[in-house]
Amino acid sequence: DIIAGTLYALLLIYIMFPYVDAIDSFQLNYSCAPILNFCIGILLIKCYPSLKQWSTARSDTTVILGSAFGLCSATTAMHQIGLLEKPLTPPIYSIIAPNLGLCVVRTILGMIFIYATRQVVKTIVLRITCSLYGLDWKNPESKRLAKVEMPYYYLTYFAIGFNISFTCPLFFRALGINRDYSYTEL
Repeated sequence: DIIAGTLYALLLIYIMFPYVDAIDSFQLNYSCAPILNFCIGILLIKCYPSLKQWSTARSDTTVILGSAFGLCSATTAMHQIGLLEKPLTPPIYSIIAPNLGLCVVRTILGMIFIYATRQVVKTIVLRITCSLYGLDWKNPESKRLAKVEMPYYYLTYFAIGFNISFTCPLFFRALGINRDYSYTEL
């Protein structure tokens, strides 16, 4: 599986490499890209082959897609509101006590924020999805059904990916603990 996955990834890189700039330009400049990202993620999840028995592979794939498309949507949103620019000069990464301290504070606050996002979105999506299908949200077997598992993981990790790249940097900026160059990573 690992060797086949690696070879498949290399093949995809070889095929997609000529189109990276066009995809990047589309991603940053098309205002509907976040919605399109969200929908493409759902489409890819729907195309996932059905399994005869439950496996973590489906949920792992959904987590990866949700996170990736959440990050892509956040990048587009940051660019659309004018906070994402190419740097004029490369940033200087001097490690001094104040910078290191702020790094630790950002890490702790970011982890708390992401954990809170995960818990809130996970709970809301699980309860809503189970109620739509008339299932008991407290029953662990309900989470294993594809119709519950896919939205449960996709929406949770989409929100996490979005918050990592959009909400957390804005939150840190409001607190005055952001990195000066955090919006130049284009």
